[in-house]
Amino acid sequence: MSDSSEVFNELPDTVLRGIRDLGWADPMPVQARVIPLMRSGKDLIVKAITGSGKTGAFGIPIVCELDPDLAKCQALVMAPTRELANQVCGELEALGQHKGIRCVPIYGGVGYAQQLEGIEAGAHVIVGTPGRVLDHLGSGRLDFDHVRTLVVDEADELLSLGFWPDMREINSYLPKSRQSCLFSATIPEKVRSLSRVFLNDPEFVSMEDGHDSPQAIEHFFVVTTAQEKDATLVRILEDEDPESAIIFCNTKDDVRFVTSYLQRRGFDADQISGDLSQSAREAAMKRIKEGSLKFLVATDVAARGIDISDLTHVFSYSAPQSPEVYVHRTGRTGRAGKAGVAISLVSGLDIGNFRYLQQVNKIQIAERAIPTEASVLEKLRERLTVKVEQEVRGMPERDRKAMFERFIPVVEGLMRSPEGMRDLAAICSFYVQEHKPQTTVPPEAVDESEQARPSRPKGGGRPRGRGRSRGGSGGRSRRS
Repeated sequence: MSDSSEVFNELPDTVLRGIRDLGWADPMPVQARVIPLMRSGKDLIVKAITGSGKTGAFGIPIVCELDPDLAKCQALVMAPTRELANQVCGELEALGQHKGIRCVPIYGGVGYAQQLEGIEAGAHVIVGTPGRVLDHLGSGRLDFDHVRTLVVDEADELLSLGFWPDMREINSYLPKSRQSCLFSATIPEKVRSLSRVFLNDPEFVSMEDGHDSPQAIEHFFVVTTAQEKDATLVRILEDEDPESAIIFCNTKDDVRFVTSYLQRRGFDADQISGDLSQSAREAAMKRIKEGSLKFLVATDVAARGIDISDLTHVFSYSAPQSPEVYVHRTGRTGRAGKAGVAISLVSGLDIGNFRYLQQVNKIQIAERAIPTEASVLEKLRERLTVKVEQEVRGMPERDRKAMFERFIPVVEGLMRSPEGMRDLAAICSFYVQEHKPQTTVPPEAVDESEQARPSRPKGGGRPRGRGRSRGGSGGRSRRS
């Protein structure tokens, strides 16, 4: 690898002038690592967070290799959102301005005219979201016959929005002989699946010290209050959108509460605990093994012996009671050579024990911020848009327009009243989550041996010592 200070000096003068115009004096660490590797033609998986300089890391090699005299798309950058597509496109144009490079952002939610003009003008680089890119490909307005470089940017975010089927279809339009590079802040199983389809013998580059290969399990923790754990869990689930997960609780009361809480908010959740009959436990296990259940809530004891190789996430709603328990929990994902993500919700009283288990298990667990309400709502909006795009892509544009215009007055009428707005919200909720009506576990599913036990507190079975009454005082458990 070239010395960091020499990386920019080895670039063509036309590209170097663009770099200086942007005010970049020296390469950032990810640029120093990635630029020489990309210029050598290697396929790469790069683990780097937003804001680390990764756009320059892949943008500079792309611009270096482009032929400005060939008025065809020679590089494709896939991005999860229109905002990122615009940002990346602007940076690539700035880097290539002295070389005469043209870049066009392509994404849904806007008209086609400007995008078509850019394509017909001979854009050298396309930066786009999968849905609209496929739209142009399917209509014959765009071709990738001359693409030599593919970059998948923020792959974990892109796949969390439901673009996996679209990405596989885009791959069928790309030349097999090309360079492919994938950038992601985390490397869960979805991202590994993408890398296996798109990349050939990739080299892994991590900007975390001591990691020279993808980790089988990504470990994170989120600090929250005991009172806000339920709401925090929901926000993380909406942000992550796991394909399948186990949510661990320390008590059967917590298992019942969390399952009910998630079901009431439209999540496909079920539970296993010592309170359930054997048939009910087996039914829940069968569903998650078949992939027809998304979230299984369980105690550590009830989860013993579970062997499910396709779990993408493990959540600790309650802090593990020992370092060994943490290892057993997180070992439920990352099996059979697949990757997984383990996220622990840690309240203030648990911080000390959580640090201790890291020391004993000799692992470093990174802290994550709780996703903001604004970021979660934006992801829900994007997922809804993606699903709509996928549904209507095969429909002729004229038929699409006629169908939509028929319902515009209906939507406008619903938006005029609070009741109508709630109806629209319900439609969106059912559509984006593919919601199936759920009820909490029926009484007949409870093991008969439980009938002789002392009755549980009413009001959702809140366990003791959680900082609020078992009835969920303050309306916390009734939040929408």
